[in-house]
Amino acid sequence: MWIRRICLTCCLAAVWSLRAEAGDLPEGFVYLRDVVPDITQDMRYATRRNFMRKRLPGYGAGECILTEAAAKALGKVQSAAVRQNYTLVVFDCYRPQSAVDAMVAWVSRGHETDPDYYPSVARSDLIRQGYIGAKSSHARGSTVDVALDLLSGEQAGALHVCSRRDRGTLDFGTPFDCFDPASKTASNAVPETAQHHRRTLLDLMRQGGFKNYSGEWWHFTLQGEPFPTRSFDFAITRR
Repeated sequence: MWIRRICLTCCLAAVWSLRAEAGDLPEGFVYLRDVVPDITQDMRYATRRNFMRKRLPGYGAGECILTEAAAKALGKVQSAAVRQNYTLVVFDCYRPQSAVDAMVAWVSRGHETDPDYYPSVARSDLIRQGYIGAKSSHARGSTVDVALDLLSGEQAGALHVCSRRDRGTLDFGTPFDCFDPASKTASNAVPETAQHHRRTLLDLMRQGGFKNYSGEWWHFTLQGEPFPTRSFDFAITRR
């Protein structure tokens, strides 16, 4: 009897170890790096390089997590991009609901502007003007914030609105998370080169099955996403 109990305990421990090593992701979610390792990851909310200037709750690691369906679709986009001498650069993927809640709470605690992120809109107005919301498609796991870079590399060009630059990407006229009308996908307030880069990204993502949010050139959601009405709140952790 003692031997049987010991064996059972050992087996249960082994199963638990395997689950822990798998990253403890909910069923249907994957690490993008395991599916498409050649996509560049620049996960801003796991750092201080974002509009809140601090790491957000739930971002314990700079890892892109997506639903398996979104990750595989993004892999097809990457393959198409590489054929045109581009590579994808992702800034944010799955976003825990706790991080969304932190963004909303942060808005009410200030009235300033920021030349890097919201140069002409007061912080307290970011929700009212639609730049931040209490619900985010990112929390459903099939939305990605993404840009393009040349495989050979290219420095970002001149920016006309937010003063911050996104190194390692093409010139899109505004950087990621620039809360300004110029960040609208179809804006003609940015140079023609930037408009061309936006159209190229839009075409690649559309062909891969993603739909763009017109208010942000970088924001895309998988059409037919597996969890269209469910928000998740599991933490992003190191494996």
